[in-house]
Amino acid sequence: MENNVDLAKWLAGEMTGSELEAFEKSPEFATYQKIKNYSGSMEAPAFDTDESYQNVIKQVKKEPVRKQNYWFIKLVAATLVISLGTVFYSKNKTTTQYAEAGQKTTFSLPDQSEIVLNSDSKIQYKKWKWKTNRSLKLEGEAFFKVAKGETFDVNTSLGKVTVVGTQFNVKSRNRNFEVECYEGKVKVAFENKNFLLEKGNRITVRNGNITATVPLNTEKPSWLLNEIKFSQNNLKEVMDEIQRQYGIEIEYPQIHSGQYFTGTVPADNIDTAMKIIGKVYHLNYIKASDKKIILKKE
Repeated sequence: MENNVDLAKWLAGEMTGSELEAFEKSPEFATYQKIKNYSGSMEAPAFDTDESYQNVIKQVKKEPVRKQNYWFIKLVAATLVISLGTVFYSKNKTTTQYAEAGQKTTFSLPDQSEIVLNSDSKIQYKKWKWKTNRSLKLEGEAFFKVAKGETFDVNTSLGKVTVVGTQFNVKSRNRNFEVECYEGKVKVAFENKNFLLEKGNRITVRNGNITATVPLNTEKPSWLLNEIKFSQNNLKEVMDEIQRQYGIEIEYPQIHSGQYFTGTVPADNIDTAMKIIGKVYHLNYIKASDKKIILKKE
């Protein structure tokens, strides 16, 4: 360690006279002297600062710059937007089934429940998660054959019908609401009141008044048998239903009468239907065209 200190002091020229004299007499001095002489004759290469800077700049330009994959980010974002949009559209899309006047429409729901729409009737529902949210809106009249599963709701402007798996008919027109149960049991809700309707029974709401449940005498709604059934209906109600079922226009005079019609007319023979109604209300009918009938007083 001491030799290293002496060597450093000698190279730096910091030795005193006595120290230098003693150091020159050491056995290693001759070797140290040769190294010092040799290194002193060597010259360091000249260092050009400007040239070195330009070389660095050139090297940097040669190195490829890695660009961000913005196209990939945009693709992912677009895919996400489309996916979310598809989910939102599917979740909120409403499916509509409509039967025009004079027509009937049969269709199946996503759970294979079957529905037959009567003339001038409409049903709206959402397919999104249908099996766990079986709910639809009805305007008019329809016959339902519901597959077993979760609760099945039929919503109308007058009342609500709830079932699980059954066959039933719902009619909601103007202020008249009617439910018929052909299989199983049906829960009917009307103005905060609930009624349990069993197979073979019907409940009717007319102008806000609920009638007692009455037994059915057919295994299917009359309109599925090509018949139009009336129960205590006035002339306007009778004419409205016949026009709806046949898809025609009927011109008739005002009759100030408290007479109501209860009975059945065919839904596939307009001549017979008009003869029955004409006899009840004392009216004659004329076929103005294939789509128009005129009733006149006798």
